[in-house]
Amino acid sequence: MSGIDLAPLAAQLRALAGLHGKTAIQRPAAHFPHQPFAALGPAALLGDDAALLPACSGRLLLASEGMDPGLLAKDPWFAGWCGVLVNLSDIAAMGGRPLALVNSLWCRGAARAEPVLAGLQAAAARFDVPVVGGHTNLNSPYDALAVAVLGHAGGAVLSARFARPGDRCVLLVNGSGRMRHPDRFWDAATEATPELLRRQLALPAQLAEDGVVHAAKDISMGGLVGTAVMFCESAGCGLTLELEAITPPEGVALEDWLACFPSFGFLLAVAPGQEPALRAAVAAEGSEPALICQPIGRFTAAPGVRLRAGGGEETVWSGAEALTGFGPVPSG
Repeated sequence: MSGIDLAPLAAQLRALAGLHGKTAIQRPAAHFPHQPFAALGPAALLGDDAALLPACSGRLLLASEGMDPGLLAKDPWFAGWCGVLVNLSDIAAMGGRPLALVNSLWCRGAARAEPVLAGLQAAAARFDVPVVGGHTNLNSPYDALAVAVLGHAGGAVLSARFARPGDRCVLLVNGSGRMRHPDRFWDAATEATPELLRRQLALPAQLAEDGVVHAAKDISMGGLVGTAVMFCESAGCGLTLELEAITPPEGVALEDWLACFPSFGFLLAVAPGQEPALRAAVAAEGSEPALICQPIGRFTAAPGVRLRAGGGEETVWSGAEALTGFGPVPSG
């Protein structure tokens, strides 16, 4: 080994693309707090190969979302914000509380990554859920973002499969916001206070822990009606939506309200006897009248999702065809 020529070897190693690629990590390092869980000591500082998280009771929940490339291209800050928001909503929909987030970001250079990371950190700070790791590539031929969150459920898990015929379908949504056209995104979060956002995010978990709600679904990009279809497909139920019971915010058309993606919006399955407890819990949350809690239909044994208004009825999903392919618990 004494014949090794160190200078050219060292120069070759210094030039490794895999080494220089690690400088991309400086971008998230400049945005996210390095010690999200101070009580765990120096081993919990960011920068190691995995994040050290505090132990928690209950069951773990894991969710992940990839952002629409179109949104990332036209509004990168908002795409970063939404990467956090949609994942936190997925955990809340199952009666959970978020613990930590990770992200994977591919960008065509540092300048394109900066607003995405800023949006991610703004949402993480506002909701008080830390970003504890991920992956950053600043030499990508395209821009892409994926975010994942780990959460835990201390009480009953709100699986969509637990909805039963006879349950009331209740819309729980923050009605104080604005529509971001042309994407039909109801934004009730970017200008809200951290206290309000954190309190509302914790509400579904509290409803689960108190036994007030037993099944729920986060209103996603499919809007209220599309989410109702996914809910019924999972539960093996049908649902009749009473459109005259659905009151959009002032200035919002009904068709936009039925199709939009709200920053805080859930469909809940509630046993008839629990409706007073639900109203009391929502009132105690303290953000009325912004928080809308409306019974909008009833789950049925007959399959399909139906819209009812003015004495007429129209089926939007018969139940005979699959949407996601994830159905109810197999019998037997």
